Amino acid sequence: MRYAVILNPVSGNGRAFDVLLKLLKWTRKNKITFEFFSTTGPGDGYRLGQRCRLDRFDRIIAVGGDGTINEVGSALLGSDIILGVVPGGNGNDFFKMTGTNGRLDRVFHTAFFGAPHEIDVGTINKRPFFNSVGVGFDAEVAEIVKKDENKSGIRAYLSAVFKALRNLRPIRIEIDLDGTILRKEVTLVCIGNGRSSGGVFYLTPSARIDDGLFDICVIKGLSKGKIFQYLPRALNGSHVRLDVTAIYRSKKVIIRSRSKLAVHVDGEPLEPSPGQLDFRFSEEKILVAMGNRNEK
Repeated sequence: MRYAVILNPVSGNGRAFDVLLKLLKWTRKNKITFEFFSTTGPGDGYRLGQRCRLDRFDRIIAVGGDGTINEVGSALLGSDIILGVVPGGNGNDFFKMTGTNGRLDRVFHTAFFGAPHEIDVGTINKRPFFNSVGVGFDAEVAEIVKKDENKSGIRAYLSAVFKALRNLRPIRIEIDLDGTILRKEVTLVCIGNGRSSGGVFYLTPSARIDDGLFDICVIKGLSKGKIFQYLPRALNGSHVRLDVTAIYRSKKVIIRSRSKLAVHVDGEPLEPSPGQLDFRFSEEKILVAMGNRNEK
């Protein structure tokens, strides 16, 4: 078995590098050898993933956040290479779908030895995504997190929420769900393949990564006061019971707007932000190392 480790050293404002040091100690203890690669800028995760694919590695372990998983995973679509996930970013939302508890020794074990599971891969305007795409307020928060180098982890997202509220404005959109047309004024729309975004917000709490359906959370246009009132409900997914929230499931989604839209793809701001977004599932899937939540 040939292993490669791809690290994004700036994920989580340096958190990924700290995780790597613990991974090195664990691999030495367990006599595991691997080849190491480090990204130096945007797009490197994809390029290194392609290189490892051509070099015929059996398993690639990505150490970083959701953006890193997106880049490395995109290079492995349709291959028989297994992607292992070691969380080192701010939100680490895709990692939550791997069925692994938070202990690092179990995380490492799953990444290197977990059973492969074939998962769905979404696309937005033909660009792959693995966890979620946010439109509106959710995307504005992600953009602030990306720019803030002084905070990491959940603190970064909560701080960004307060900053994004200053310029909160509902957006008018048209949503096409497998041919059913909805016209709404919304605060945000989340297209979820995974359950959570922003590390702590379970906007699509019932989403599964292998059911062939997107979970779509639509929150109608809200005032700043209502955002403060309802936001805590998104921490445990109970916002889905509010009358301001609607949850849909669909195989294909098209969002249209006359104005440019703030959009994030797996936590990374999309530039430029187009006025039409086309979501569907990729014909190619990916194998991800999965764990068991009952592991001790």
